[in-house]
Amino acid sequence: MAWTRAVTRRSRAGVGLAALVAGSLLVAACAGSGYHYVKSSDDHTYFKVPEGWKLFDEETIVHGLKKLSKRQQQATIDQSWQVGFDASSRPSLKHIGSARSSSPDGLAVVSPLSPDEQDSMSLQTLRNEYVNIDAAVQANAAVIQTYEPVTFDGGFHGIHLVATIEDSKGNSSTIDQTSVVDQDTTKLYSLIVTCTTSCYDRYKDKIDNVVSSWTVRDH
Repeated sequence: MAWTRAVTRRSRAGVGLAALVAGSLLVAACAGSGYHYVKSSDDHTYFKVPEGWKLFDEETIVHGLKKLSKRQQQATIDQSWQVGFDASSRPSLKHIGSARSSSPDGLAVVSPLSPDEQDSMSLQTLRNEYVNIDAAVQANAAVIQTYEPVTFDGGFHGIHLVATIEDSKGNSSTIDQTSVVDQDTTKLYSLIVTCTTSCYDRYKDKIDNVVSSWTVRDH
């Protein structure tokens, strides 16, 4: 399972992921809370991660994970928002989206939808946005542990799923994905966390705290 292509998916259609401009990304550690609080003021999106987890900003992700021209990189940075995180004691961008990570890692993404994507958006599209869950289930390579609707005030709606996926070598990983769209289906808001299944079970309480903190507002 690898979904690092998520950082490039919009740019192939000429639409990019987020800029880290003044006020766009704010990170604060509330004294005694044990968490970093992360938000995109422009997109009214909020979540928290444990203080010991490494955060990767937009430019670091774009320049570190994408083989794009400088013009393409800037187009990507100018149009949406994303933050990566890694709980490893030796954090690395290479861990993000890797099925082999023995510590939780993930990505928070807000990206615009093209007119074609708006027309085709559905719950099926949402659940397969980063990993083709349906194909894996049909191939008896995945089991969906959790599948539930998600709504936020203002008409935001989508799904939360947790799936365990096994590769051809018998290695098991778990993906925890929340994806919603706004009422007009103009933007996609996602939070994805993943690592090996044994890692997910070990860190489940912390992962649940991160996932449950994911909030999207209309103002």
